[in-house]
Amino acid sequence: MRPTSQPLRAVLALLALGASGCGSEDADALVVVGLTTDMAIGFEIDEIESTTKVDGVVTRAERLSYGGGELSLPAELPVAPAHDGAEVELSVAAFRDGDAAAIVTRRAVTRAVGGRRLLLPVSLDEECSAVSCAAGATCAAGACVDPFVAPSALADHDPMWIASASDACKTPSSGDPEIMIGQGESAFAPLEEGEVVPIEAGPQGGHHVWLALRVTGLRQMGSRLRVGGYFRELEFELRPFTAQVTLHRAAGDLCEIYGIRFQVDRGLMVDAVRGRALDVEIALEDPNGDRATAARRVVIAP
Repeated sequence: MRPTSQPLRAVLALLALGASGCGSEDADALVVVGLTTDMAIGFEIDEIESTTKVDGVVTRAERLSYGGGELSLPAELPVAPAHDGAEVELSVAAFRDGDAAAIVTRRAVTRAVGGRRLLLPVSLDEECSAVSCAAGATCAAGACVDPFVAPSALADHDPMWIASASDACKTPSSGDPEIMIGQGESAFAPLEEGEVVPIEAGPQGGHHVWLALRVTGLRQMGSRLRVGGYFRELEFELRPFTAQVTLHRAAGDLCEIYGIRFQVDRGLMVDAVRGRALDVEIALEDPNGDRATAARRVVIAP
């Protein structure tokens, strides 16, 4: 049976406690694991299990689940304070929802250094999903390598490393942030300017259209979505809809989100909007502050 999970806020609290120390010698030799992936959290990876050891002794074992609201990458994993020269080891396994076997595993080992707070980068790479390494080796970027990284090769920990960390949707080749408005409840479909779109009655009243987005150059997790609309003929602005979203990786550098329900008769009678042109405006801003906007005029079906 897998270890029970704990809330992410408790993990971060422990990390902060370890960082503050108590003035002891151990508190001066710290390692922070920076965990990243090029796979989509919530789609290709649903949960991870990690084990940390200091000098061969397990100091933490945990399971984090996207479905439980605990898993978001990139992230920092805490390691107990260590003495100078202590061996620090991390083992990580990533699972798809419902799968018993891990799709990717990774090990990383280094040594703590007195007076330094090291950042140990560990990536869960899609290229490693079909790679099996011999005992003692681990897979990184599709190749079997020695898991040991000399502390002299590691940078000091800087909390800003997350801003430039590898991401499933924001890659070096993805270019400037850009979004394309489409439609669809369960998949992305193109949406032409002036296209007639159907509306559906919602479960709690009101009528909505299903919107979708194709995205480049923005982070996969934690982006803030804002959807607004304006009926020019009625001189009526719809109340905007906002949410924090997770993108799904599509082909190449494209990522998508679909099933965006936008109510079109909030504050209006539904008969008043039928056959009317609606100007839809969408903005998406990621945790780094990068932002993209797009607009599309649609016509509500008569």
